[in-house]
Amino acid sequence: MKVEAYMVLSREEIQQKVPYALVCETMGGSRWGTGTRKRKFAQEFTESEREHIYQMGKQAHSWYLVKGVPDELRMAPQTFLLWQRLANFCVSL
Repeated sequence: MKVEAYMVLSREEIQQKVPYALVCETMGGSRWGTGTRKRKFAQEFTESEREHIYQMGKQAHSWYLVKGVPDELRMAPQTFLLWQRLANFCVSL
């Protein structure tokens, strides 16, 4: 039997703890297309993390510019930590 734990975040918690606005602004900006960013991105994240990050970028865009933040979100703790790592990466660009 496999047991998985999930975090359940309210709208307010999502807005406070998930850096979707920073991710959206960075991934949509000119810095995202540079060779320096691409090399650093490949060094800091695994291939599966990079694939997940591109999905997170789409989600960030939707939350920030299209639909808004959902009332509730269920995510794995590993995903939450990946959001934080991605935010740190974005700030470092």
